[in-house]
Amino acid sequence: MASKISLGFSGIIFWWVAARFYSIDDIGLASALISVVSLLIFVASLGLAPTFVRFLPQNEDRSKLLGTFLGFSLSLLIFLSLSLLIGIDFFLPKLSLLKVSFYPLIFLFFVVTMFLFTCFEGIFLAYQETPLALIKNLVQNFLRIGFLFVFIFWRSFGIFSANCLAAALALIFSFIFFVRKYPNFKIRLRIDFSILRNLLPFSLVNFFNAATLYLPGMIFPLIILSLFSEREVGLFYVPWMIFSVYCSFIASISSVFLMQAAHGEDVKALLRKTISFCFLLSILGFVLFYFWGEGILLLFKKDFFFHSFGILKVLFLSIFSFTINQIYLTLKNIKNEIFDFFSLSFIILISLIFFVIILLFKMGSLGMAYSWLFSQLIGNVYLLSKILIKKD
Repeated sequence: MASKISLGFSGIIFWWVAARFYSIDDIGLASALISVVSLLIFVASLGLAPTFVRFLPQNEDRSKLLGTFLGFSLSLLIFLSLSLLIGIDFFLPKLSLLKVSFYPLIFLFFVVTMFLFTCFEGIFLAYQETPLALIKNLVQNFLRIGFLFVFIFWRSFGIFSANCLAAALALIFSFIFFVRKYPNFKIRLRIDFSILRNLLPFSLVNFFNAATLYLPGMIFPLIILSLFSEREVGLFYVPWMIFSVYCSFIASISSVFLMQAAHGEDVKALLRKTISFCFLLSILGFVLFYFWGEGILLLFKKDFFFHSFGILKVLFLSIFSFTINQIYLTLKNIKNEIFDFFSLSFIILISLIFFVIILLFKMGSLGMAYSWLFSQLIGNVYLLSKILIKKD
């Protein structure tokens, strides 16, 4: 939770500084670059972090398991990244700066760096080294703010580089401390297909669940950039960033629930605590951002105050539906009830795609926010129908 709070606090400061020293177009293009990297890592990792948390504590050969997943995901990541760079004019022509001069090499370095940064989050949690995960995130979260002043000349790529370079330094720093505490820690980058066969079903189910939570934040900016403009992306991204950071607080409680249950703690007692904390956060978030979000957006720029508050209100209308769905998914994850877990994730994701197709051209970026709200509500309706069927 402390890690997520630092992420939220530093994220607000990071984008506030960016709004003060960079244009809205720069913010929009930078958010698209960050979204591209996040999407590549997300697809290549295939639900990696929850798999680490769930299986590493019980595995006798941790280095083999880690080596298999990292080897497989890194290979897929590099293939996807190179494919994107080769076909950038076709996939995302407005990001064609990635083909200029030395930009492709820097981009590939940052993609691999951010991937490893994400992976070690799961490794630290699996080893119950939450203080180290906190230190890693604190270093990255606040160092990137300082880099914003250094890279002003680079405009949109400067915002992107500030975020990624800070992650690289934080990764090196935390890895040194981790290896000193676990001198026998090793990773053999060899793919054991028997391990993949056993763990990919769990990993893929988590991948689809994570898709309902994180994929919109990666895909939405890219869709808006392709169909509209860099400015429209920037006006959407700031309220989405605020909302997604707040949702990460709720998701982090679910992650702790999963981690502690994997180490044998009482599931019922953990569930009661999880529900209490999650709904307390939901109420606080709704009151704060639905009623006073205008003032928060005004801290960035007047443009966000006038054009982004409607998006923020719609997103925070979904906070209770989102919380219900996340608690259910985490519980099914712990019980390893893969079908129930997958079915809700699938329904939310399909609903989201359906509403985006209908609303995007009619309402622009506000349609994205409504699509998110309606898909979460449909997830609730599905859960309610299951309860009613069980009673009958």
